[in-house]
Amino acid sequence: MKNQQFILYLFFACFWGISANAQQIGFTTENDAYLLKLNDAYYSNGIFLHLAYADESKKKIKRVHRFELGQQIFTPFKRTTRTPADIDRPYAGYTYIQYTRSWFNNETSVLQVNGTLGIIGPSSGGEALQNTYHRWLQYAPFLGWRYQISNQLVLNTGAVYAYTLLATNKFKWMGWGAAQLGTAFINAAVGTKMLYGLFNSNQSSQLWNAAVKKKGMPNKEFYIYWNPKITAQGYNATISGGSKTAADSAVTLHPKTLVFQNTIGLAYSEGRWAAQIELVHQSRETTIQLNRHRYIGLQLQYRIN
Repeated sequence: MKNQQFILYLFFACFWGISANAQQIGFTTENDAYLLKLNDAYYSNGIFLHLAYADESKKKIKRVHRFELGQQIFTPFKRTTRTPADIDRPYAGYTYIQYTRSWFNNETSVLQVNGTLGIIGPSSGGEALQNTYHRWLQYAPFLGWRYQISNQLVLNTGAVYAYTLLATNKFKWMGWGAAQLGTAFINAAVGTKMLYGLFNSNQSSQLWNAAVKKKGMPNKEFYIYWNPKITAQGYNATISGGSKTAADSAVTLHPKTLVFQNTIGLAYSEGRWAAQIELVHQSRETTIQLNRHRYIGLQLQYRIN
């Protein structure tokens, strides 16, 4: 418990210590319960606090600095876990702080580089949080947290590069690729982003978390988007990580090599406020996972300047 409190205190202290420079603050929540389903499984819950500010490089290229404090919770499909055989996706909690820097070359390309410090396992606080909100919502608890992934330090880095393939007044099509490397996640992904409606250039758009300026407000945005992607997993610590000692009760599984994900959403931004809702459909993450998974993400952001 002391280790958990220290880690969470460190994350909050770092996050709020940076907040003095923030030009935009926001909150995101992701949960399959928003689909009004009775079952709550796999990617069970995600909560994220984020803040950002913008500046310019010596070459007058806009840069956005974004900090995110997040927690994710993963569980199997079956709540009444009695033995390891009941677990088709391991129990895991993941808490982290992440820094992302984005560079924008006008409307042509976007480059993002990030670094992540976190903890996977009991010290993440995932079990306590899930038990708390399940009690508030009168959901049945998951009974197999004793089998959760053991504590593991997360030190990861990643990059995303996107290029505009086609852009008109109302339609934009971008292709992108991404990769992660570190102690918790090793993967590569490719995808595309298509949006239709009223949107700003990449360097001022909510699409890339870039609707933030040193002075003034970006123009109004109101668009729908589609973001399909395929991810090749080399290692995922929320599935196969943790201790490997004989005395350890953690259940680990093998991740699927390829994971497909479809995201459709609606974004609105005007003045100081920005909001977003998206539906995510994800294929099976492990080789024995019983079902595919769907969840909804809700985001709200406020511009300080």
